[in-house]
Amino acid sequence: MQLLSASACVSLSLVRLIHQHYGGTEDARSNRAAALNIFYGLALAEALLFLVEKALWEWKVGHRRLLQGVADDCNLAGAYGQVAVRRFFYDSYSRCLNGSILDGLHMCLVSYADDLITAGSHDEQSLGAGILVALAESDRFAEATLRRIGVSAPTIERLIKMLSWKDSSERDVRRSAAVVVSMLTGRKLILLQVIGISCAIESVASLLYADLDELNILGLSILNNLAHDHDNCDKIGKTRGLLDKIISYSNIDHALATTVPGDMRIKAVKQSLRVVKRLASTMGNTGKLLRRELTDIVFTVSNVREVLQRHDKDVQLELHQMAIEILTSLTMDDEAREIIGETGSVISVLVAMFLPAGLATKECQTTDAVRVEAGEALAMLALENKKNCGEIIMALGGGVWRLVDALKDPIVAVGAARIMRNLCSYAGDEWQIPLRGVTAGAAKVLRSITVEKAKVLSIFIGLAAQMLPYMEPGELGARLAAARVVDTVLARTLVQVLRDYSRPSMDVPRIRRYTIELAMAMMRLDARYVALFVELGMESELRCVAGTTSQLECFNVFSGSVGLSRRATSVRSLVTSALELMNKG
Repeated sequence: MQLLSASACVSLSLVRLIHQHYGGTEDARSNRAAALNIFYGLALAEALLFLVEKALWEWKVGHRRLLQGVADDCNLAGAYGQVAVRRFFYDSYSRCLNGSILDGLHMCLVSYADDLITAGSHDEQSLGAGILVALAESDRFAEATLRRIGVSAPTIERLIKMLSWKDSSERDVRRSAAVVVSMLTGRKLILLQVIGISCAIESVASLLYADLDELNILGLSILNNLAHDHDNCDKIGKTRGLLDKIISYSNIDHALATTVPGDMRIKAVKQSLRVVKRLASTMGNTGKLLRRELTDIVFTVSNVREVLQRHDKDVQLELHQMAIEILTSLTMDDEAREIIGETGSVISVLVAMFLPAGLATKECQTTDAVRVEAGEALAMLALENKKNCGEIIMALGGGVWRLVDALKDPIVAVGAARIMRNLCSYAGDEWQIPLRGVTAGAAKVLRSITVEKAKVLSIFIGLAAQMLPYMEPGELGARLAAARVVDTVLARTLVQVLRDYSRPSMDVPRIRRYTIELAMAMMRLDARYVALFVELGMESELRCVAGTTSQLECFNVFSGSVGLSRRATSVRSLVTSALELMNKG
């Protein structure tokens, strides 16, 4: 109608201006003609301007593909994107006509999509979700889009609810919502908003039951982000069947057997391991319960073992490290250590990764990080578990000489020392003969005590304390000579450690205990150390320790501020025993 009206106006104005037939007397025509010429000229100009504007707009939209260009800039590809952009422009134009022109100018695609999602029909919600995911996946607009969504609680809530749409025709919409939620939950401030939405965990969990791999992976990714919050870990653990479903995706054999699509299943395994790792490392009582529940699932440890046994290029390195970290976290629980040790080949695989025999092939590489983590897992498995200690010794070839050699390797020396200390402490009498081999590393250990600091010093002092009972009388002097360490220097170092750590330390909570144990072992092995310690002021330092003991020194393992695996002997009892030894001497 506007085009017809403008065309008629142009035609009529031209006819009147050309013919100049305005009627009336000669005198009247002169003034009338001037006025009508001005009138028809203005009408013609207005109509022509409108037609030119319309032609220019059609040229931009049609020939220059304006809407297509906007859609491409905003990552809105295909016919779907053009529909979204066209609707946006029409709605913006309508707001300009029906209200203030500023109403249309202040519109943006993000706010438009928000309105569609929160107040629109089912189809409009789908369109809004598509716009948001397109902008969120755009490098240019992602930051601003996520920031804008983050301040709109109704939009976030609606996106969460979209995750549970299960109709096959709604897969694309569900995928769009999942992508946006995954990006949002990667931001800490927005994560807190998601936590407050009722049934959020259940909606995310529904993605794991979808028959589309991409939705499964997005669901695992969102759970991994949510698990950064301690309370969410508790909710995940309490959601019925969710832990079992998460574990099911860590089955590497099933993933590699799946042919369509190949890499998607490996990604699912990776995301599953990330979630399990996050849950297993949860601190406090919540973490303790989660580790127990994860271990009770019969497929958890066996699936992790299958990952460790795979040496495919796509599997090793990152997946191996995550799998070992899961085992390390699970071993904070006594029952979990038992279950892991009884699962076939787990300990032997960890030993092979910690101390690879010969040169690793290209297909079976072990990075330094994986070796260090494997050592951590083995040390935890040996903690207060006689059976696991025996399995580790057998996996090492029936002795500890490989661990002694590992003390020379700076990458795994600390791990080897921790493993040997726990083997000496908890292996039991039947392994006493093989464990005598630990004394071969005494020179390295004693020398390290005089030069190392903090955590490494604590570990080597702890190993030395367990190593000395395996020595024959007079052997300590020979080992000190081999290490080029004077016995007075060693004794003075121990006294200085107690002096430096006059109070329990969060960084090295066991260093005072280990120092007292080593001093007692030295005095029991050779009575002359009693007089030496008395001369160096050990007695006063011990009394100082007795007055500053705390619960921090009573546990082998900590989960946050919660102590796990309480020691049988307190530090105060050790101080009393050490003072009695000195008094008898």
